[in-house]
Amino acid sequence: MMLGSTAPQENFDSTWTWTAAIGLVTLLVTTYFSVDQLRKRRKAAEAKRLKPDYDLLDEVVVVLGKLEALSAQKADLAMLNELRSRIKQAERRSPDLLFGEIVARIDIYQKAMLPDCFGKKLAGKRVTLDDLLELSRKQGAALTEIRVTCDAVQLEIDGRTT
Repeated sequence: MMLGSTAPQENFDSTWTWTAAIGLVTLLVTTYFSVDQLRKRRKAAEAKRLKPDYDLLDEVVVVLGKLEALSAQKADLAMLNELRSRIKQAERRSPDLLFGEIVARIDIYQKAMLPDCFGKKLAGKRVTLDDLLELSRKQGAALTEIRVTCDAVQLEIDGRTT
C-alpha cells in the first residue's frame, strides 16, 4: 500500500509546483497592473477636479503682473476682487490646499492701497511722499508673497496629479 501511495505524490509535486509558480506569478503581475491602473485613474480624476483651480491660479498670476506695473488704487482692484471670491470658492472645494493663505495675502495687499487721487493729495500736502513710498513697498512685497503662495499651491497640485 505504501508503494502505491508514494508514486503519485512524486508526479503530483513536480507538476503542481510549476503550475502553482506560474499561477502565482500571473496573479502577482495582474494584481500589480490592476493597482497601477486604479492609481492612474484616481490621479487623472484628481487632475480633472483640480484643473479649474490650477487655471484660476494662472489667472491670478497674470492679474498680479498687470498690478505690478502700476501703483494700484482701489479702482484697479476690480479683477483681483473677482478672483479673490473665486479663490474662496476653491478653498471650500479643496480645504487641504493653501487657497486660504492666498486670500489672506490678497487682503494684506488690499490694505496697502494708495489713496484715490493720490497725486492731487500729494500736491495739496495732505499725504506725505514717505507714506506713499511705504505703501508702494508694501504693495510690492504683498504681490511677491501672493505669487509665491500661488506657486506653492500649483506645485502641490502638480505633486498630487503626476
